[in-house]
Amino acid sequence: MRRFITVSFGLLSAVAGLLLIKRDDHEALRPAQIVVNETSWFPALLGAIAMLWALAGKPRIWLGLLAGGIGTALSLKPFMEYWATLDDAETAMRVGLGKHYEARIPVDVKKRLLTAPLTLPNIFGEYIRDARARVWRDVVYATPKGVPLKLDIYEPMTKPVGGDMYPAIIVIHGGGWQNGDKGQYFEPSNRYLANLGFVVFDIQYRLSGKFKWPAQLEDAQTALQWVRDHASEYKVDPKQIALLGRSAGAHIALMTGLRTDATNPVQAIIAFYAPADLKFAGLTPASQIYNLIGGSLEDLPEVYHDATPLDWVRDNLPPIFFVEGMQDTIVPAHHGDKLSKKLLMTNTPYVQIRLPWARHGFDAVTFGLGAQLVQYHLDRFLACTFFSE
Repeated sequence: MRRFITVSFGLLSAVAGLLLIKRDDHEALRPAQIVVNETSWFPALLGAIAMLWALAGKPRIWLGLLAGGIGTALSLKPFMEYWATLDDAETAMRVGLGKHYEARIPVDVKKRLLTAPLTLPNIFGEYIRDARARVWRDVVYATPKGVPLKLDIYEPMTKPVGGDMYPAIIVIHGGGWQNGDKGQYFEPSNRYLANLGFVVFDIQYRLSGKFKWPAQLEDAQTALQWVRDHASEYKVDPKQIALLGRSAGAHIALMTGLRTDATNPVQAIIAFYAPADLKFAGLTPASQIYNLIGGSLEDLPEVYHDATPLDWVRDNLPPIFFVEGMQDTIVPAHHGDKLSKKLLMTNTPYVQIRLPWARHGFDAVTFGLGAQLVQYHLDRFLACTFFSE
């Protein structure tokens, strides 16, 4: 029995470690890779146990020792990268928001934020588990071309930070523009944001299978106007609204925020692993971008310009917070790097966080290494943007 458990733990740790360092994604393996990368302490622990048991008695279990050693060494890679990543994130926050940005956050607001970028209780889901919100589902906000578009509303159960009005966050889901829906994997995140003191509106939009660009932009703009028109019903300040999107939703959030009228802008844009550059030559109908636009760059250059965030970067935009995983093979990190280079030439404040171990969709593992680090800094970005003194 000792040999079976030792070898099993060692092999599980080694397989997890190999998944962790595997650069290319396979659709069937991607969920496991995301979980392993974000919870690498678990295979590291399995490997360490296997090594201890392999050496604890006689005869020595060399296969368990070897497999456990490989698994532990590979699984510790994110931790070896973590501290430098944390330093880089802190630097990005100070550059984007000001050297003393934390001093601008009121004391009573700080009590609502994550106290550290990684804690043992939060590894077990404490900050997500304790979040509370009142939820109103399937509220129809528009029916373009007869298609009912719905949103879910997450209302805080905490008092507003100041006055009697809340800021709002409009959440836009991913799915390659062609699938996905509101809620899905990120409902816990919506509850958490509501618990911070935001009314969260998680929206649907028309998908690219039947509706080409700019239908998705129009739907997000319609949702933004709907929130403003119904602000009083949900105690929302119509002049305090952020956009938050993931993947294709991050692209839509960027485009909506970059193209709002200067006299009626949003106050912040949050983009997780956003496609910032859509202009790729030679795309085929198998491409999600081709399917969104309805043709190739060569055939529809003006539409590609209309849909490409990089082409709309300019001065005086709202603050932008964006995140990339360096192991993301669906939206590679060079999208964020291009966006950062464009923003650097403007006066628009921005924060770019890059996670060396993270993959596309990493923040669905809300208790993971990357999700906690990003949430810690996103908390402070939102607090500085909406609640600063």
